[in-house]
Amino acid sequence: MNNNEQNLIKILSFTHEIYKVKNILRFKGMPGWENENIDRWDSVAEHSYRMAITGVMLAPYLETKVSLEKVLKMILIHDIVEIVALDYSPVAKHNGGGGHAFNEDAFKEKYNREMSAAETIFKELPEDLHKEFLGLFTEYINTKADKNSRTPEGCFAYALDKLEATIQIIDWKKESKNLELDKFEQMTKYMHTWTDYDSSLKEFANLVEAEAKKLLK
Repeated sequence: MNNNEQNLIKILSFTHEIYKVKNILRFKGMPGWENENIDRWDSVAEHSYRMAITGVMLAPYLETKVSLEKVLKMILIHDIVEIVALDYSPVAKHNGGGGHAFNEDAFKEKYNREMSAAETIFKELPEDLHKEFLGLFTEYINTKADKNSRTPEGCFAYALDKLEATIQIIDWKKESKNLELDKFEQMTKYMHTWTDYDSSLKEFANLVEAEAKKLLK
């Protein structure tokens, strides 16, 4: 078996592994969401998809231009680590994780857990993809972990992550219009923390916030 065939086999195996991302449901069973009457929970894969589409639409409005190809790659791989590291609430601790949105120690725990997961998952790929995906994920998470190494692409992808999560909550709450004030304040604060570095993203986040405000119970 030649090296090319070996690499293709690794890629095929990885495509089966990332199927699991479709089965990781965001927010379901997390603190504050245990009793929500939601017919269909959002998967991590769907979250990444809408992040990507939103990124394509918003990229032309950024003050600092980015490599959209790099941003899209970053988005596509950024939550694959949750196959191993699992998904936790950003605002509340549960099952040994979570609460990383505003707690530095909790974020350090998340950082270590997810970097370890990235090494585990991406090492199954051919060496060039292993290095590329690990580098992209490191750049993404370092947006918060190491402000001195922030990049325009990392900042944009990180902002899109928070925007999409807030938009998803709005979609869930459109019919019930029972968004709790504390949940509204947490999610909009978290969103603005990462969007307001750019004037257009800040303006877009303000529009998202205005939509959410109409759903307060």
